[in-house]
Amino acid sequence: MSKPINEYPVHGLMPKQDTQAAAFIKKYPQYDGRGTVVAILDTGVDPGAAGMQITTDGKPKIVDIVDCTGGGDVNTTQVVRAIEEEQDGVKVHFIQGLSGRRLIVDPSWVNPSGEYRVGVKRAYELFPGELVSRLKSERKEQFEIKHAALLKDAQARLAEFRKNNTNINNNDKLAGELADLEARVEGLKELLKAYEDPGVILDCVVFHDGQDWRAVIDVEETGDLRGQPALADYRKEFKYHTFGKADLLNFSVNIYDNGDLLSIVTLSGSHGTHVAGIVAANFPEEPALNGVAPGAQIVSLRIGDSRLGSMETGPGLTRAAAHLAMNKVDLANMSYGESSSLPSQGHFIRLLAEEAISKSGCIFVTSAGNDGPCFSSIGAPAGMDSSFVTVGAYVKHSQMLAEYALLESVDEKPYTWSSRGPCTDGYHGVDVYAPGSAITSVPVYGLNKLDLKNGTSMSSPNACGCIALLVSGLKAENRAYTPYRLKTAVVQSSKDVKDPLKVGFIQVEKAWEYLENFQDRKDLDIIYNVSVSRQGKKRGIYLRELDETSQIQYVSTRIEPTFMGEADPANPKYNWAKFEFEARVALVPSETWISAPDYVYLPSSGNTFQIKVDPTALKESQFHYGEVLGYDTSAPERGPLFRVPVSVVKPSVPSNASVQYREVEFGPGDIMRKFIHVPEGATYAHLIVRSRTREQTNPARFMLHLLQLVPKQNQKKKQTYNLLLGSGSFGDVGSEDQVIVVRFAVRGGLNMEFCLAQFWSSLGRHSVDLDIEFHGVQIAGNLASNGNGTVHLEPQVTRLDLIAPLRKESKVDIQTNFNKLRKYLRPTDAVITPLNPERNTVPDTRVLYALNLTYAIKIDNNNTTITPRFPTVMNQLYEHFLAGVFGIVYDANKKVVGYLDVFDHSFKLEVKGDYTIVLQLTSEEEDVLEKLKTTICELDLSVKSVNFVAYATAGGVYTDKKSSIPKLGLERRDLQVCYIAPPGDSQQWVPKEAKPGDALVGSLAFTAEKVDGGQYKAIYVIPPEPSKDKDSNKEENTNSDEKVSAQLKEAIRDLQISYLDKYPKGNDDDNASGRKALLNKLEGEYANDIVFLLYKIDSLWKEAGSGVSECLIDDDKLSADKAKEIIAMANQITAQIDQRELHEFFGRYPDKNDRSVKDLRKENDKKKEQLAKAYKHKAAALAATLKGQEEVADVDEAIKELRRWSSDENDLVTVLIKVKRDRVAGLYGSALKAISKYLGDLAVKADTIDDQQKAWTVRKNLYNSLGWAAWSEYDQKWAIIRRPPGGFAPL
Repeated sequence: MSKPINEYPVHGLMPKQDTQAAAFIKKYPQYDGRGTVVAILDTGVDPGAAGMQITTDGKPKIVDIVDCTGGGDVNTTQVVRAIEEEQDGVKVHFIQGLSGRRLIVDPSWVNPSGEYRVGVKRAYELFPGELVSRLKSERKEQFEIKHAALLKDAQARLAEFRKNNTNINNNDKLAGELADLEARVEGLKELLKAYEDPGVILDCVVFHDGQDWRAVIDVEETGDLRGQPALADYRKEFKYHTFGKADLLNFSVNIYDNGDLLSIVTLSGSHGTHVAGIVAANFPEEPALNGVAPGAQIVSLRIGDSRLGSMETGPGLTRAAAHLAMNKVDLANMSYGESSSLPSQGHFIRLLAEEAISKSGCIFVTSAGNDGPCFSSIGAPAGMDSSFVTVGAYVKHSQMLAEYALLESVDEKPYTWSSRGPCTDGYHGVDVYAPGSAITSVPVYGLNKLDLKNGTSMSSPNACGCIALLVSGLKAENRAYTPYRLKTAVVQSSKDVKDPLKVGFIQVEKAWEYLENFQDRKDLDIIYNVSVSRQGKKRGIYLRELDETSQIQYVSTRIEPTFMGEADPANPKYNWAKFEFEARVALVPSETWISAPDYVYLPSSGNTFQIKVDPTALKESQFHYGEVLGYDTSAPERGPLFRVPVSVVKPSVPSNASVQYREVEFGPGDIMRKFIHVPEGATYAHLIVRSRTREQTNPARFMLHLLQLVPKQNQKKKQTYNLLLGSGSFGDVGSEDQVIVVRFAVRGGLNMEFCLAQFWSSLGRHSVDLDIEFHGVQIAGNLASNGNGTVHLEPQVTRLDLIAPLRKESKVDIQTNFNKLRKYLRPTDAVITPLNPERNTVPDTRVLYALNLTYAIKIDNNNTTITPRFPTVMNQLYEHFLAGVFGIVYDANKKVVGYLDVFDHSFKLEVKGDYTIVLQLTSEEEDVLEKLKTTICELDLSVKSVNFVAYATAGGVYTDKKSSIPKLGLERRDLQVCYIAPPGDSQQWVPKEAKPGDALVGSLAFTAEKVDGGQYKAIYVIPPEPSKDKDSNKEENTNSDEKVSAQLKEAIRDLQISYLDKYPKGNDDDNASGRKALLNKLEGEYANDIVFLLYKIDSLWKEAGSGVSECLIDDDKLSADKAKEIIAMANQITAQIDQRELHEFFGRYPDKNDRSVKDLRKENDKKKEQLAKAYKHKAAALAATLKGQEEVADVDEAIKELRRWSSDENDLVTVLIKVKRDRVAGLYGSALKAISKYLGDLAVKADTIDDQQKAWTVRKNLYNSLGWAAWSEYDQKWAIIRRPPGGFAPL
């Protein structure tokens, strides 16, 4: 063996050497994080994961686990008591679980009150998405084995029947048996197609043992709770449990609201455990694997909501920030984030900065984001307050060696994807770099002990762990500190890595040395906030656009010393320090193009001075960065008190609206940045990337990012592309050029960073040519827009004045397409209530209020995709003015069909019917919520595409049969006019779901080529329908005295009948006398009246049970005597109607709109309806009392008569008659086919859910009759999910 086998470079799995963390612990072994508590705001931390059990000094590693999202909430308001019974000779105590199971209570439980609170939860609602996917796959395989046995048996029976009955012509019995067997086979096949694993249904029991609330979860679904742990809040006993051997998912509990709410705390992903492992994992048997601060303890605050795929939400963020402030944790790491439209505002940001950090002293460390490599790609909450420590991701050689298995080493540098500053308001953004990868702890459910993850999500906890070491040392030495002091030490002592924004790499020993050297400097406990007056209040100077970089700028700048907040305002701690504070500051610009005064005197109230920035001589298409450093003249060695960041991005101006770059050379990690002033009038760009190789090379991953900073708009719509260059034969020398073409939307008049980067770990050399052409077709006049706006079209004809401001556009293809229907909904209910204070109190002791807004939705078609939007409170998260926004979409059965937050979510509603949206807005300010009570929901529904038509003239809309300008040529700066109109004036093209006032939503484009990011958004409001011919609706009054008298008599009869059911129910003479008298009167006057007979039949069904359907489901509800009465009265009705005459009428006059027989048709329609009702009652009575095969013929005859007069095959009673008939005949497959069709066609509405529930019950019984136990159990579980026994899921 030529190559020696060396030891694995374990030190690179968990990077600690480059940060000096390992050396610090070696020098100070007691300062390894012990004595510190670190909160992890993430997807949750698994208490069973490797390295998560104890600290280095033997304390519990995880001291609290909280689900801040509410995703694991279970309503436990229903109270039950145990019943004692004897089972197998042993006395046991049962309680009725909400799932329907009887639950055996453990006799060892202490429950003085005897009350148990029960709830139910679908396990998949608690499990992380990747675990659900694995379990569903595994469980489906197991289920398919059971299903295959059933299908094999059904197919064998069918084959045997066909073998034994080769000729079934004219044999109805055999034909029925064959159809039944075929229905069984087909039914099983259809069931498997629609199979969706319901997972485990968890019965939950909560009780009070006299001291604490405890919860027991039936994880085994056996109903036997004996031996299951009774868990208290995790922080009290540090106990957790595992759902099962298949999932290996650990969970703990917290119980709120005096036992009314159980929070089952699980994980929404593996991310949080990995983050915690970097901070503080402890492996006593292999210390090399330890996290950065193995002595630290962990608090898990889950902010990733599994209901939204681990997305963070406002309510979760608010609860987490409140927990940090009120529970006095030492440090917090948050490796989460989103793009923000505002750089420094928001409810969550305020809570963190003013309460958790300033008053409670928590050191908040957060990740910069993974949206690089563009400048100003930093996310939120990163950099949103100067008290945060924001961390970028760096890759060192030790990581490359141990974690990435690279063929060759590359230069150390920031990861390509690490987000960069500055923030949009000029703040520098990233404070420090740390290693951005690790191989460490992951949750047990992932079936790996350790795993690799990379991202700023990993660099942030590494830095947090480093700071925990410093805090551990300060605490051990009883030295006072503040978050501001720690941040200053870490930033000032960081190692220079030649970063364009002067961001350094964290160094623990250097930071400790800094803290020791300047421990007596009180100004380290002050943070100096920079406020720049440029187009509002900014935190730095940022010149980016063409006008501002083309001239000298004089900028008023204010520095305000900010002291720690007063935790107890009644006893202020910092007033004297503010009085004593003064600083005589020397101002030192770092670059020659920045000028500032030499000195400024700084009292505690702050001071203002001017900064001059001269960008005129700076190079174009480059990023320039400098600072104005403020030094205390009495101690310049302490480092600058403050830094005023100055960023200048001077764009190049393209000639002829195009730019070319030739032979740009790339190697691993190389980044090309060009800054281009997008010409006014441009709406999209056409980019050609042409790659070639001069030598044999590796394929390389490239990242292409295109960023423009639009004021008060987040970067979620930033255009990003991942390209693979040099793949396949393109990597061969002499091969043809690889060409990639993309088109993307742009905003004219703004600077665009054009950033192309070869991924840091992609080897090989690549040469690239780039060609960018800007295009634009703009709408001038009253509808003017820059190409990315919204165009509102007129009801009939819309004039568009078009101009091409940049170049000749030879093929302008006008396309107006609508694929969504928007309905504007007002809330049907708006209620403000205070939330329970136990977990909904903010640090100033104010309770949060909730505004619950309810919206009713009616969906007319199956498989409709909806997108509910609430523009006033959406598209903002960290910058949001509210404490939280969260919503749930329910169907009529209260089943959850989707969840909502501040970003768009679309749901496919498979079944038409009634739905409800409940949106909850939370805030401490009740008056703010009052103003939001009328919040409009914009409900977008998917509809069949509608295309509007373009015409050259307004007259052409009416005279031309098709578009008269399919393709239009536009000369540069020439104005041309076209007209857009709907495809017809009759409005037959309007989607049938649309009502006047609704809107069609779509796009208006001027090119047939795909443009990423789109161009114009188009909205068309549906106008009122054309009025109908008034004369056609006029009705001639042909009433005679005799006819009116008959109508009056019928109305009196109907009124009297309606009052029969209004009398009090009861058998005593006083209650019954009034009803009896009225009934006798009706018997005397209307003994043979059809309406009265139908009423009497309905009364007989009610006396037998709850109604017809109940008697058809339960074989014993309707007695033979009552059935005979019903049949007799039904016959009495049918005998009064001349059925032959009725048949002749409908045969002679099939047209329902034939006005010549209008009155006669109305009368005959009524007779037809009465006949159908009578035959239905007769068939139902025969079916309800059907006992044997010999009686089936009578039912068949009644069904035959019913079908002559009623074509409604989807009526539940009609279906149940057939089902009962088939059940008695042993034709369970045919019965199942009928009930399944009924359920498939049924709309889920408030007035149909009871019928649906009955049909579900019948179907489950049929599964049992067929011997399909697997499907019966499956259906039983889905019955709980489809119609939650606990009602609406808690928000």
